[in-house]
Amino acid sequence: MDRIATLGIALFAVVCGGCQGQESAETSPATKQEGTQTPRASGTSGAVTGTTAAAGGTLAPTTTAAPAATAAAAPPAKGYDLSAIKAIPDNCASASVILTSAPKSVGANYDWAISRQALLANQQFRVVHPGPPTSPGEVSLAPYEYGSAYALVARCSDGATCNQLAAMYKAIVRSSRPQPICGPVQGIGASPVAAFRLDGHEGNLPRAQDTIAACARLSACQIATDRATPGDPFLECQKKPQAFKRECAARHPCAEVLACMAQ
Repeated sequence: MDRIATLGIALFAVVCGGCQGQESAETSPATKQEGTQTPRASGTSGAVTGTTAAAGGTLAPTTTAAPAATAAAAPPAKGYDLSAIKAIPDNCASASVILTSAPKSVGANYDWAISRQALLANQQFRVVHPGPPTSPGEVSLAPYEYGSAYALVARCSDGATCNQLAAMYKAIVRSSRPQPICGPVQGIGASPVAAFRLDGHEGNLPRAQDTIAACARLSACQIATDRATPGDPFLECQKKPQAFKRECAARHPCAEVLACMAQ
């Protein structure tokens, strides 16, 4: 357990290296589940694609503005590429994802702002509270004790949904290591330490001065629209937040965010 705590803290330090002094504690899961993951062929799962409020454009500093017409013309994005995660069988009936973790110093009621913005931009995932989820595309989330950290664990009614959820988070937070699991989640507490709700966009949209959440939304909206987005826009925004139109993060839906950035 000491080894798990040490690894969790180390990963936290890596993820937060570019946070520009903002408090962002979400990081990668500290350990792997042994004997519970069943790798499957990499690819793009079409089982949970949904419909995103999509518009094109690029997440770029204010000095590089794309035409607003481009943002309005982009087609809806399809499912996320699974090649960057260790996927579980699509038909797993006891599917979970250790999405991310944070040190206990943040407190049990930590907001999980990065995860919140990622889900808000990808509304093909329907957050149900309380769970359990009963249909493809539905997820329930809650933080659990995880050694010396808290882990944000998502539950799904099928493996395909959890695979897509993990791939989505990995696409937005490039340095993350979300972990899909088929079967019991080892190493977490018996009960959640708090609730995680996402009741629509009202009250969940970030303010410009909340750099971490604003950068997460700008990045999530772009990647939800264009899966082929290069680089690491979330990290780039954290490193140089003044170069990005963070006030656009308060817009809804993502089409409005990208149109604002393109102005």
